[in-house]
Amino acid sequence: MDVSLDLLLLKVSIAPVFIAIISLIARRYGHRAAGWLVALPINTGSILVILAFTEGTAFAATAAAGALLGIISLCAFAFGYARSALRYRWPVCLGIATAGFVVCTLLLSKVPELVPVDLAGVALALVLVVAILPKSDEAAAAPPIPRWEIPMRMLTAALLVLTITTGAGSLGPQLSGLLSPIPVFTITLVIFTHSRQGPAPVFVFLKGLQYGLFSFAAFCATVAVLLAPYGLAISMAAGLAAFVGVYVVVRVVLDAVRLVPTKNPGQSG
Repeated sequence: MDVSLDLLLLKVSIAPVFIAIISLIARRYGHRAAGWLVALPINTGSILVILAFTEGTAFAATAAAGALLGIISLCAFAFGYARSALRYRWPVCLGIATAGFVVCTLLLSKVPELVPVDLAGVALALVLVVAILPKSDEAAAAPPIPRWEIPMRMLTAALLVLTITTGAGSLGPQLSGLLSPIPVFTITLVIFTHSRQGPAPVFVFLKGLQYGLFSFAAFCATVAVLLAPYGLAISMAAGLAAFVGVYVVVRVVLDAVRLVPTKNPGQSG
């Protein structure tokens, strides 16, 4: 079977199921938890496995490095959507965020692949976006999701995948990697959340996503470095270990920051 058809079938099968799961998690545990989980390397990891089998480990390693750089495009999307959501409704926000993603991806396609440098750039982009995203606390209780909405979210995700994949064509390894983190899950979740609940829970979701992307960056960088010399099994296992390790570190740091007492304005010493 042709690799493009393999990838299409994989994406179309994964996206609706994952969207349904994340939607239920958001309803039960909140939008921040959903944002963290969207960063799981399910979509990109599956694509890299198929590319390794069909195109070879060198091609897949280049795609993994491209996926690492693609996180910067995701940062551009999140920043564009969040800042515009302060003033506009979701169609305008989606247009601005998508334009930012596309422009950023086109610019990054010209950047040489140097994994340590790319990783540092990604970390800087994530820190900056976390710092400038609008602040919003998790809502105490979200309105119940209508029965029709989760199937509609699943259909929307599948249609987005079909549209993006059909238009992508033959891209080569770097651009394939850059486009593998296309925010299908993020687009689907933010437009439904924004349309029903306003921008505040979208800010919570996007900040959770940015935190989760630190772990995703560790996964991509590890696979990019190890895939060609050590093979698929070792690189994927190491990538997942790096993902979990960075996830734990980020959570520990966030918990430590929350425990730091804040001084009152009039308090001295």
